[in-house]
Amino acid sequence: MNKVVDFFDLLSQKTDWLVTRLVFVIIAGLVLVTTSQVVFRVFFTALSWSEELSRYLLVWGTFFGATMAYKRGNHIALTFFIEAFGKKVKSMFNILMNILSIVFFSFVVYYGSQMIKMQVFQISPALSLPMKYIYYCIPVSLCIMIIHSLAGISKEFIGFRNGGEVQ
Repeated sequence: MNKVVDFFDLLSQKTDWLVTRLVFVIIAGLVLVTTSQVVFRVFFTALSWSEELSRYLLVWGTFFGATMAYKRGNHIALTFFIEAFGKKVKSMFNILMNILSIVFFSFVVYYGSQMIKMQVFQISPALSLPMKYIYYCIPVSLCIMIIHSLAGISKEFIGFRNGGEVQ
């Protein structure tokens, strides 16, 4: 059983490591494109593609940044109710919340994939990019959140079996 926990934990950590670097590159690109747009607008001719690219970088950065926040437990939560219970009950609540999260994430992955199929022929106006590449951030980021949820469930399950102590 510990091999399963170790596998999901390692997969979650490696995915988070990669996403953290990807978000850094996306945000750096966003800053570079936006700064270039301001400079070109003031001193030269405005760049026709920069607003669109910055919008797409912001969307990708937001979705992947959300996976980082989910991994670290930084999303908004109501914990005062759960804190009133013992360790085993907290562990059960955490397992239940992760399972419900996986169900929700799975629905979003499915319908996000359906949206991509509907947009397969749509092209962005300024960059002439297929919009499916922009929309891929939805199912990809939610699959990453599913990985983090599976790691959370496996840790909580081991903790539940050990009397509520998550390692």
